[in-house]
Amino acid sequence: MIYAYISEDEDNPSHGKMYVDNHIEKNAIKLDSFTIDPQSNKISWEKRDIFSLIQNAKKDDIIITYEASNLARSTLQLLEILEAVAKGGLQVHFIKYNETFVPETAMDTKSFLRLMQCVEEDFLSKRTVDALARRRAAGLPLGRPKGRKNKCRKLDKHRTEIKKYLALNISKASIAKLVGCHAQTLYNYLEDTNLTAENEPEEESQKLEQATN
Repeated sequence: MIYAYISEDEDNPSHGKMYVDNHIEKNAIKLDSFTIDPQSNKISWEKRDIFSLIQNAKKDDIIITYEASNLARSTLQLLEILEAVAKGGLQVHFIKYNETFVPETAMDTKSFLRLMQCVEEDFLSKRTVDALARRRAAGLPLGRPKGRKNKCRKLDKHRTEIKKYLALNISKASIAKLVGCHAQTLYNYLEDTNLTAENEPEEESQKLEQATN
């Protein structure tokens, strides 16, 4: 069966429906259902329609969506969703990137990395645009104040994502590309923080999460 899904909450009244409709018509796709979720992706995905869609779909079913933000609000949350998709043997087609996620047994690493690079670049662009819009609306100056230094490492904000990538056995060079840094920067970070996929002190993780929020 083939399903289409997008989120279209009040903050994003036009979040890809036109693109999905055009894609379906252009490729003569026969949909079994089209879910337009009115809830924001700021709400946990397990409490939105995408969760029930994944739970009720059968192996080899296809979910069509426009972009990653229709499903999640961060790369980490998207990885959780894709993990559930893989366990169910489903496929997710992202129209914007012209990429399809399939269970890991059928998807090579290169294709997965290409998809995640598109997703991360998309999320980064949206975060930047949203942050600038908020500062402009508040009448605040743009950019970092002169002389101000970072209170945390550059990669601290990607710490949880890096752990997820390590757990998926993705190479460190590829992870560096996904988080947008030089490979040596990642190597140094892993060495300095002794970060692995399995082992991370809970107290340290909580401190870093508070610092980067």
